[in-house]
Amino acid sequence: MNQELIWKDIVDKIEPSQVNWIHFFTLDQVDAIEKIGQHFDIHSLMLEDTLNVEHLPKVEFSEKHVFFTLKILSLDQDKMLEQEHASFILGDDYLISLKEQRGELLKPIRERIENNVGKVRTKRADYLFYLLLDTIVDNYFLLIEKLRDALEDIEDRLIEKPSGNLIHEIHHIKRQILTVRKYILSLREAIINLINEEPDQIFESNYKYLRDVQDHVNFVFESIETFREDQKSLMELNNSNLNNNMNQVMKTLTVVAAIFIPLTFIAGIYGMNFQYIPELSLKWGYFGVWGLMLTIAVLMVWYMKRKKWF
Repeated sequence: MNQELIWKDIVDKIEPSQVNWIHFFTLDQVDAIEKIGQHFDIHSLMLEDTLNVEHLPKVEFSEKHVFFTLKILSLDQDKMLEQEHASFILGDDYLISLKEQRGELLKPIRERIENNVGKVRTKRADYLFYLLLDTIVDNYFLLIEKLRDALEDIEDRLIEKPSGNLIHEIHHIKRQILTVRKYILSLREAIINLINEEPDQIFESNYKYLRDVQDHVNFVFESIETFREDQKSLMELNNSNLNNNMNQVMKTLTVVAAIFIPLTFIAGIYGMNFQYIPELSLKWGYFGVWGLMLTIAVLMVWYMKRKKWF
C-alpha cells in the first residue's frame, strides 16, 4: 500500500476524544512515520531515535510527549540471541508504538482491546503504554529461563564428561549474558528516570503499575548478575578439567618413564662394547636378561598400583 495512503488513513481515523493507538509493525514505512510525527508535532530527533535500531534503552521527555525505547530479546532454536528495537511515543490521548520486525508478542494486547477484555478500554493511553511495556519485560523471563537452561546444560556436560573442552560454548553464552546485561541495565535506568520525572502524560494512579515493571526489571537484572557468576564458575570448572586431563597425561607419561628407566639401565649395561662381560657367554644369558627386565617392569607396575599412583 502507498505510504501516502497509509498515513492519511491513520490520520482520518484519529479521534481526539478517545485513546488512539497507532502501531507500526515494521520500521520500513519511513514516510508514514514522519507524516504521523508531523501531525502530532513530534520532534524530528525523537523520530530519528525510533528508526535508530542501535540505540540503548532510554527515556526522553518533551512538553507534549514521552519517548521510550527498549529491546525485545529472545533466544532462537539455535540458542542465538535475537534483539529487536521497539519504541513508544506517549501523548495525552494517544500512543505510537513502533517495532523493528513483525511478531506476535503484542498480539494478546490487541486482542484484549478488540474483544473488550479487562479494563484497558476504560483506561487512558498511559495504561496502554504500561501494558505493552509489561508484556515486553515479561518476555525477558522466558529469556532468563533459556539462559539458565543453557548454563545448566554446560555444567552437566562438564561434570559428566570432564575430558571435554567447552570453552567456545562458554564464551558464546558469556557474550550473550553481557549483551543482555547491557540492555537491561539501560532499561532499568530508563524506568527509574520515567518514574522520578513524573511526566504529565502519566497519571498518578498508574505509577504503581510502572513500579511493578521496575521490580520485574530488577529481578531480571539480578538474575543476569547471577548468571555472570555462574559463567565464571563454568569457566573455572572447564579450566580445572583441562588441567586434570593434562595432569593425567603427565602422570601416565611419568609412570611409563619410571618403568623404562631401570630397563634402559640394564639394556645400557649389556649394550656396552666390552669384550669380557660374563653373562654374554652364558647359554641362557639373553633370556635371563629378558626375564629380569620383565620381572622388574611387573613389580614396578604392581607397586605403583598398590600405592594408587595411577
